[in-house]
Amino acid sequence: MILRRVRQWEVVSKMKEQARLIREKVSADEIERNRFLVLVISVIFIFDYLVFCYHTEKNLFDIFPAIPVLDDSREVTVYVPALDGKSILKETRRISVYNRVGFVRVLFRMVATGSYYENTSAMVPVKIDIRKIWFYDDACIIDVMLVSLDKTAKVIPGSENVFRESLERTITENIPSIKRVFLLERGIPFKNIWEMAASL
Repeated sequence: MILRRVRQWEVVSKMKEQARLIREKVSADEIERNRFLVLVISVIFIFDYLVFCYHTEKNLFDIFPAIPVLDDSREVTVYVPALDGKSILKETRRISVYNRVGFVRVLFRMVATGSYYENTSAMVPVKIDIRKIWFYDDACIIDVMLVSLDKTAKVIPGSENVFRESLERTITENIPSIKRVFLLERGIPFKNIWEMAASL
């Protein structure tokens, strides 16, 4: 017991002596004092950063953002209605990467615009705006709003059904987690959108 107290006293004495020497050295030279202050402040900031990383469960070296990908595009398969109102054309395109809602929106626009290689615009004679896109289980639900109908375009029989099928095939093939696609008009399903637009 006495020996342990003697050792503790020796350690405390050495620490006091070291502190006295540092204090004398720092107080005697202004440059040393400034260097000591910078060192103390740096140690405090480093300790603060270590504690912050520990509490947020972050890697110490996870400081810089990830290097951006130079090419953020991906190849997609797009199905568009053919002019006969029965068959479907398949095309491959490259588009920029989006989140799931943005991805569905882009795919919808591609199907509605038609083929890059043939003039299939007559298959979608209406201008459609997307009101909302949401997901439920394995279903993608797209609520649209009619804007106008191309009065000069002739509605091809069966074109709306082929459009719906093309849209579903395009979305389900490019987003495997989606198995079904529902197209609503102002929240109401199973409407004949082409005929509704013609009556506007």
